[in-house]
Amino acid sequence: MNTLLSQLLIKLAQKEADEKRLQTRVASLEMLVSAVISTLDDHKLIKLKGEIDLLVRRETMPVDERDDVYLLLKNISGMASIHSPE
Repeated sequence: MNTLLSQLLIKLAQKEADEKRLQTRVASLEMLVSAVISTLDDHKLIKLKGEIDLLVRRETMPVDERDDVYLLLKNISGMASIHSPE
């Protein structure tokens, strides 16, 4: 029983460590994308949003992927609004 409990605790600790690494990677990618978006002029930014929007509208794309792409578009729009001069 103690061995089983120990194994479960070890697996839980490994999963938590993996999750933390994943969160760090996501945060790094968000910073990278934000930096790249900040270099785009308005024309290129509109083109990027349009291309992502076309991906969302593709009917052959599974619904769960469409949701992911829609979330990507929403995040890019948010990042772009931070970097666009007003």
